[in-house]
Amino acid sequence: MSVITLTTDMGNSGFYVASVKAAILRGLPGAVMVDITHSIRPFHVSSAAFIIKNVYKQFPEESIHIVTVDALNSPHSRILIMKTEGHYFIGPDNGLFSLVFSNPSAQVFEITIPPDPAALAFTAKDIMTKAAVHIATGGSLTEIGQEYKNYVQLTAWQPIYNDGSIRSSVVYVDEYGNCIFNLEKALFEQVARGRKFSIDVKRNPVESISNTYNDVGGGELVALFTGSGLLEIAINRGNISELLGLKEGDSVLIAFED
Repeated sequence: MSVITLTTDMGNSGFYVASVKAAILRGLPGAVMVDITHSIRPFHVSSAAFIIKNVYKQFPEESIHIVTVDALNSPHSRILIMKTEGHYFIGPDNGLFSLVFSNPSAQVFEITIPPDPAALAFTAKDIMTKAAVHIATGGSLTEIGQEYKNYVQLTAWQPIYNDGSIRSSVVYVDEYGNCIFNLEKALFEQVARGRKFSIDVKRNPVESISNTYNDVGGGELVALFTGSGLLEIAINRGNISELLGLKEGDSVLIAFED
């Protein structure tokens, strides 16, 4: 049986998530469901994309990932299915897929399941769950959708760099307030070429890359590369986002010595 994962901005205090799960179980009793997170900031597509991008490969192939964030802001409320790398992704046509996959070798379909007039404002429960159950029970994509080429494209996260510097932006702030940037370790090393550097974090310099948070003392700034290969800047045993006001979209400048 396919695993069905759920990533939403619905929160954990209301009935919305339970309603989505109930709809899946009505169509597929015994379904294996995994909550990735329901704590995406409301309407924050880039945060959802970041999380999915970093976790989906850890699930078995043929997993079905429902991602519902800012679902009603998609053009004409289109809901898409993307099949790529052995996984299925169901979500709104709001640019999310273009942030998860920069150049996907994918099949993309617009879901054509007729909506329930009584549930037009709850597409996750009405449309996405039906599509997930259909796929999980062996149904084909052509039975519930039509091929769709022109899905919304958003600008992917890319740092700006030259021979002497890199400007990198925060793409995600985790539950601890740690800030993750759009800078991969390989690019950093390519530009650095072993040179000394200084990262200007709100006028607070960081001049080394650590292996763990505890390489510095409590309350001190630390920079390291995460398991996904991206730069993370944090305060050991502190919340850098709150203490320095660092938030998604903010940038830091990394300057290299000549």
